[in-house]
Amino acid sequence: MALLLLVLLLVLLRFATGAGASAEPPRSPATALFVLGDSTVGCAATASSILPLNLTTTATLPSSLSGGPCLFFPAARPPPGPPRGQDGPPFAAPISALNGTASEAARGVNFGGGGQLLFYGGGERGSSPSSVFRMGAVGQQVRLASETLQLLQLEAAAPGEWESAAVFVLSFGADAYARLLARGPAEADAAAPKHGRRGFARLLADRVSRAVSELYEAGVRRVAVMGVPPLGCAPRVMWERIPAHDGGCVEEANELIEAYNGRLAARLDGLRPQLAGADVVFCDVYKGMMEIISNPSTYGFEETREACCGLGPLRATVGCVSEEMACGTPERHVWWDLYSPTEAADALVANWSWTSSSDSGATSICGPISLQQLAGRPPPPAEV
Repeated sequence: MALLLLVLLLVLLRFATGAGASAEPPRSPATALFVLGDSTVGCAATASSILPLNLTTTATLPSSLSGGPCLFFPAARPPPGPPRGQDGPPFAAPISALNGTASEAARGVNFGGGGQLLFYGGGERGSSPSSVFRMGAVGQQVRLASETLQLLQLEAAAPGEWESAAVFVLSFGADAYARLLARGPAEADAAAPKHGRRGFARLLADRVSRAVSELYEAGVRRVAVMGVPPLGCAPRVMWERIPAHDGGCVEEANELIEAYNGRLAARLDGLRPQLAGADVVFCDVYKGMMEIISNPSTYGFEETREACCGLGPLRATVGCVSEEMACGTPERHVWWDLYSPTEAADALVANWSWTSSSDSGATSICGPISLQQLAGRPPPPAEV
């Protein structure tokens, strides 16, 4: 699972300047990776990690059991490379593991990972315990990133040196929607009293797009923004609706997430013309996961509803807490546990994030360019 998000972080976006404009020269390969996000960018699942949706792959057990895999690996464990033999930028070490020097930060930093701290929790002035969404956490990570970039600017040998080599990835929303969908409609609306469940899409999309603008002002020029997967198809969400629905994905839940992804993509489309010289990519993780869920046999899957690891109906009453709870064929399952895809599913989404729609017959979920292009990586040599 660590392969995909790392792959996503390699995107190098060149947006068009208009009809008839000359092609922009290719960027140099990315050498630094900076990550902001919720538990989807964390390196270990904990009881408080709502959705460890790691968009990469490793040979280890999923994060529920092993403390990995993770999208962005800690310094003690180097990540695998991008798919198809491609080279990628260095991994992003958790900010807590850095010693505060520019030399360490220059390789990349993971500012996120603590899902329970990003959007939820009472205790803020003027908030009630039921007001569980804290948009300020996005701003906190942006401020940490800006301070880190200032340090790099002071140490850089030449102005703009690090900007040309850094890729930033933002992955927010999955934790928030997992929490939101875990509540009934009335309770969820009460938890976000100013906006309700549907209005939350506008609130979050606006905040994430504003974060992209703030990073641009700090000097960032290459950004990939991840969408939210179809949590209405996750075992836990379907289990909570038993027997109220027909056994398929919970369409109401997916409609909420589609609305958010659509709004976020539209906000980024409107933002690009304002960010001269910047590359901003949106990766539609929802599209990739739904392709797998809709056509499982095409990709070697047999089970799209039941988790591989857990207890109860759909193995979603109790989450995965031990290896003994796991099924014997995780590669045949789309879902590993309550909300997390298996490594087999993640590997597909990783490759689709990396590939370009111009590749013959390739499925692509990122635009307007692929992560491979965002990272400035050449395509692999043609197989003989």
